[in-house]
Amino acid sequence: MSYAIDHYAAHWKDAGHQIIDHIGLDNIPSADLVIVHIDLTVLPSAYIDMITKISRTINGQVFDISRRRFSRLLLSQTNRYAGPVIVKTNANYGGVPELDQKRQRDWKRKIRNWATRKSLNPLAYPIIKDLKLFYFEHTKARQAKSRKWGTIESLNPLDYPIFKDIESVPRDIWKNENLIVEPFIRNWEDGLFYVHYYVFFGDREVSGRIGSPNPVVKFRNSVVDEEFPVPDDVRQWREQFRIDFGRFDYLDVGGEYFLIDINKTEGGGNINYKYKEELEFLASGLDCYLA
Repeated sequence: MSYAIDHYAAHWKDAGHQIIDHIGLDNIPSADLVIVHIDLTVLPSAYIDMITKISRTINGQVFDISRRRFSRLLLSQTNRYAGPVIVKTNANYGGVPELDQKRQRDWKRKIRNWATRKSLNPLAYPIIKDLKLFYFEHTKARQAKSRKWGTIESLNPLDYPIFKDIESVPRDIWKNENLIVEPFIRNWEDGLFYVHYYVFFGDREVSGRIGSPNPVVKFRNSVVDEEFPVPDDVRQWREQFRIDFGRFDYLDVGGEYFLIDINKTEGGGNINYKYKEELEFLASGLDCYLA
């Protein structure tokens, strides 16, 4: 139950729908609807080609949610912005899904190379189950020692670095295509930082704002969650980005709204159990696609 859609699917099954989980491009089963749920910022071209051939899809037109495509806050090294700035990944959620995928590919390649060595001792096979953990820990330690701004591929999405001004941003950050720089807009009230959210599925929607003592505000570090009406400008982003379900995170700056995150595979993990009623309400938005 790592993703919101896991909870949606449980609700749909209780409502009598047959749900089929399918991974990959081969032997895609027939269905009334295909819901695209691939946790990557940019979908691989092979998946895009297949998805466009399917007649009825949900989120079947959302191929790229990288920040450079939607952010109106992007800064360059020559901008004359005087306030604090925040460094994020161009990829969603700190680029963590992409890094995980890369590590899995590297691990599988190492396993293949290791297992095909002519001098392989057959008695060594039982240690394969521990090799993955060893490889990840080894890679993590090596990166921690050699990490430089110019080669960073991912960041902790709960702890994006904040600098006091543009001049304080390391030069290599501007050269790294994996990173972007935005103004750090300090929506500060009663000792908390605030971010607005808009969650939707079909014709169902939940909207509010969360507050946190952490300047990088997320549901998991929030201490305040209160209802807030959906501005029309924010609702129109759905049509602009051709998205059927997901979540927008945005900032309200004097009545002007700035999109800071598009989530098409909303996670949450255990925190989703806290929002059981909201998730069941959102899941009922499936009916508008089946009508």
